[in-house]
Amino acid sequence: MEKSPVGLRGMVGRVLGLLGLVCGVVGIFYIEGISMAFLGIILGGLGYYFGLTSQDRMGQILGISAAVLSAVAIGANGLEGIPYGPLQ
Repeated sequence: MEKSPVGLRGMVGRVLGLLGLVCGVVGIFYIEGISMAFLGIILGGLGYYFGLTSQDRMGQILGISAAVLSAVAIGANGLEGIPYGPLQ
């Protein structure tokens, strides 16, 4: 049997990072996407961790990208809630 260059831990890291990216993208375009963006940060962090422990570079990159994109989604959703009139 031939061994794959990416082990099970690396594959899990890639999948979690990819799911985190999806959550980050949905969090940007969804009006109440802050909860999706938090989930994207968590999944991205787990993907980065699994990629780091398995020394899988792609898992690490996907995890960092998911966390950054989710943080941008949280910032974008926070900017949408700025009131235009006087504060009451």
